[in-house]
Amino acid sequence: MKVNSLSNKYDLLSGDLVDLPIGVIECELSSDIISSQHLVVTYCNPYASALLAINYSPPSPFFFDTNPYLKSLAQSVYAVLKTSTPHITESYVPERGRWIESSIYRHTETCLIYLKEVTFRNPDKIRQFGGLPAEKASNLLNNPNGQSSFIVPVATYQDEVHQQLLVKANALDRSNQLLQAVINTSPTGLALLKPIYVDHKIIDFVYLVNNPKSAVITGLSQDAMIGQSLLTLFPHLLTSGVFDKMVTVIQTGESQQFQLLDKLPTGAFWGDFSLVRVENDLLFSVNDITHTKQIEEELRQTNANLERNVAERTTTIQELSAINRAILQYAGLAIAATDVHGIIQLVNPALEEFTGYSADELVGKVKPGALREPNAHNYQIDQLKPDLNKPEVAGEAIITAYIEQHDFIRRENTLLTKDGQLIPVLSTISGFYDDQKNLLGFVDIITDISNLKAVEQALIKANERAQLAIRAGKLGIWEWNLETNEFTLDDFFYKLLHIPSSIRIQHLDEIKQLVHPGDMLFFNQYEQAVRTSKSPFNLELRVINPISRITHYIRVDGIMAQPIDGANSRMVGMIRDRTHKRMSEQALQASENKYRSLVGHMKEAVFQTDSNGLWTYLNPAWEEITGFSVDESIGQLFLNHVLTDDQARNQALFEPMIARQKKFCRHVVRYRHKDGDFRWIDVFAQLTLDDQNQITGTAGTLTDITERKKAEDTLQESEQRFREIAENVDELFWIRDSNNPQYLYINRAFEQLSGIPLEEIYANPQIFLSTILEEDRPLLIRAFTKPEPGLRFQFRARHQDGSLRWLSARLVGIQEGNKAQTRLIGIATDITPLIEKEQILKDSLEKEQQLNDLKSQFIATASHEFRTPLTAISTSIDLLKYYANLEAGNPITPAINKHANNISLKVMALNELIVDTLTISKLNEGKQEVNLELTDLTDLVETLIALDFCDRPDKRQVAVQTKGQATDAIVDKKLMVHVLTNLLTNAFKFSTGNPVLTIRYEPETCSIDVMDNGRGIPKKDIPNLFSKFFRASNAKDIKGTGLGLSICLEYITLQNGVIEIDSTEDVGTTFTVTLPIG
Repeated sequence: MKVNSLSNKYDLLSGDLVDLPIGVIECELSSDIISSQHLVVTYCNPYASALLAINYSPPSPFFFDTNPYLKSLAQSVYAVLKTSTPHITESYVPERGRWIESSIYRHTETCLIYLKEVTFRNPDKIRQFGGLPAEKASNLLNNPNGQSSFIVPVATYQDEVHQQLLVKANALDRSNQLLQAVINTSPTGLALLKPIYVDHKIIDFVYLVNNPKSAVITGLSQDAMIGQSLLTLFPHLLTSGVFDKMVTVIQTGESQQFQLLDKLPTGAFWGDFSLVRVENDLLFSVNDITHTKQIEEELRQTNANLERNVAERTTTIQELSAINRAILQYAGLAIAATDVHGIIQLVNPALEEFTGYSADELVGKVKPGALREPNAHNYQIDQLKPDLNKPEVAGEAIITAYIEQHDFIRRENTLLTKDGQLIPVLSTISGFYDDQKNLLGFVDIITDISNLKAVEQALIKANERAQLAIRAGKLGIWEWNLETNEFTLDDFFYKLLHIPSSIRIQHLDEIKQLVHPGDMLFFNQYEQAVRTSKSPFNLELRVINPISRITHYIRVDGIMAQPIDGANSRMVGMIRDRTHKRMSEQALQASENKYRSLVGHMKEAVFQTDSNGLWTYLNPAWEEITGFSVDESIGQLFLNHVLTDDQARNQALFEPMIARQKKFCRHVVRYRHKDGDFRWIDVFAQLTLDDQNQITGTAGTLTDITERKKAEDTLQESEQRFREIAENVDELFWIRDSNNPQYLYINRAFEQLSGIPLEEIYANPQIFLSTILEEDRPLLIRAFTKPEPGLRFQFRARHQDGSLRWLSARLVGIQEGNKAQTRLIGIATDITPLIEKEQILKDSLEKEQQLNDLKSQFIATASHEFRTPLTAISTSIDLLKYYANLEAGNPITPAINKHANNISLKVMALNELIVDTLTISKLNEGKQEVNLELTDLTDLVETLIALDFCDRPDKRQVAVQTKGQATDAIVDKKLMVHVLTNLLTNAFKFSTGNPVLTIRYEPETCSIDVMDNGRGIPKKDIPNLFSKFFRASNAKDIKGTGLGLSICLEYITLQNGVIEIDSTEDVGTTFTVTLPIG
């Protein structure tokens, strides 16, 4: 949110600047103009406005280019903004007849310009300013009428004003920064809106200012709201009444404050709104009170629920009280209840029997700790301390504090009876509370676990012995209940499969989910054998980790366990890990298979020879390359397979490696093929050595590169053909490096188009740019530096002989694989003759337009001249008929009437032709006015028929049908009436029955069908039916101008519609007009 603009900060200084006898202008680079080299005035005092004749009306921008004097200062202002070095210049203003001294200073990101009138006495100095010739400037100085009538020596005052401006501007900036911070951090949504008036009535508001909180509430960004219409962003404010309140505040000046549930894109919320008029604008503030309203509603619901819960809890407490009494009296567990200080207040009969103490000996006298073995009790109390955050608590108070912090405590303890016995017990102590969660005391429930402890000790000893045996043999133990399918596994199994402690297997079905699908059949067979014959379980299988899906190999052995209570339904066994062994075996086998597969499927022949050069190993690729089988080649000298002409060279290349002068040998030679031909082979060989570092032979690969050699030959031939074509075409063709400004290739056409030898452009690539017209160079540079795919453009080049050529160019970027573009290919065609022809065509079109204008003028004049005599003829015919019918029984009256009627019909036909001709002329000139508006087509049609087609002499009528839901269409009523009148008139004219007009309403369009059952239109005439002055071949006997349908087509097109025809000769015709709806 911006609080001030550059001009606003001078409002506080207006008292200092308005009456100054010196001009003050502030300017800055405009960021709203595409070109950054524009300056805009952000402040101008009255003296500067009068001095330069500037009509400055903030906040409207005033650009330097609109004032000649300011335009002449533009370069100086740019320099000051760039270097921050003040600049003083003098210029003559011819429009004002004055010399002006300008002092330019930089202030932050703006420039301040001070202007004063000065008198020059040195004519030579005139040459330096204003762009005027020295003689003319000197004359202006020597002419008293050309001098300013008012010169103010304010050089000293100028510096003082500048300092005052800077001080006050800095103070204002600090104030604005403070205001900016306050508004930006305000928890209230703020917005300043300007009312929009139409006919002195407020119809909307526009956002001038808003703050971040406003953006949070509305869900729209600050920038998205600034300058936007309020009702465009929030149209619901009209129906909610907020807009009316805003208008009332602007009109009356009385502030309003109200609360309202509003719906915004961010959701529904309760707002506390405040509307205040600030001068002619409206300050709109809102606080989000949704949370407060929600709390009010929650409190109301809570009170209702509380009343209901009180009644329910009263009943529940009564029931629980009865249950508690029964538990204390008859429960088998020993129970003691204490107060908040731990003093026993209640014991049940079971505790009395268990400890040997009566209730009278315990209640109100001792704590439960008195019934514990002292040493064990104190030790357990000390163990609770680390879990407490109260280090100052000691003794049995630790138990109380622990329960208050953790809700309860359950642990094994040792009970000391009245007769001195020590009994192991499980004690559970918890607090009990009232409805307000206030602690009332504690309950200690004691369970005798002496029998369990004896069994536990026996099991621990047995388990220790078993674990020792398991660890020694790296075994896992499992147990399976055949009746319930419960399965128990020790920790070794989970460690083996790296299964996390959160997962525990407890059922046979869960085991089956881990078994590899390939081993499930064997597992099921063994399971069935165990169930039917109780046979031992011994199987090696694969299991899958349920988390990582890694496969493990395990060996499972099991036997039936000793029966319990006569039932033999348990099997126990061991698990051994076989994963490492099996994986090693598989890896060895896979490696061997992979090696054999790799060598067997290589396209390169892999070979080994002994120390004499005889083949000892060849893979199957050898036969693919040479045609010789492996069996027939093993044992032969490798040199015998080399082409005779290459044997000596091949031997010479091998000898340095045999002499251990180099580690390997690589070369290309020709090997014989079994079919008598040869193959080009890339040979790679190196020595094989034994443990004593003696040569045992060679090993390596033979790669068939015959196709590559052919491709290289083909590429060389293709390059030669390319050069032959490129050097003999008229088009300019070049290849350019995308990263360096140099040409890789350019054809001879460049010399023909530029007159510059090719050697020069290879030596100096920039010479190509020098042939391009200066105004076209930026286009070419941009095309070369940032080429777009398939870029096409035109430019002009100057030949050395001075002639100008037009060229059409296309650029294509070339990439190598997925790498960046490396080369740029360009093709340029000389289109100078085409440009010249286009210019001739353009001149012809202009002449044709002039002829059309003359034709339209002639039609308008001729039509006017024709109408005057036709009106006179029509009037004379009416008078002739009138006087002829005055005398009854005159024998020549019928003849006069007949000929008079014929003349009237001809006059009407000629008038119709004139009207249609004028209409066509107006359409051709584009002068036909169109007023599109929402129109009820049904009403329009019914009105037209009632006025023009309801009282015909032949009693025929138009049958009207309407289909679909009526919706207003977007048409020009006047043009639409003309179209329908023409179509209906034709329907009556070319048929004997009643025409049918059907209006069809669709979701996005509506159509009007005008159908008749008349003579129809020949198929050959339909394509030309809408042409000017065209009439169907079967309509020659019926009068008409041949312009009606042409006008209808133009009128429908102007209304964004379509007119179509469907006609069959001797059957009838249907015209369909389709129009858009609102």
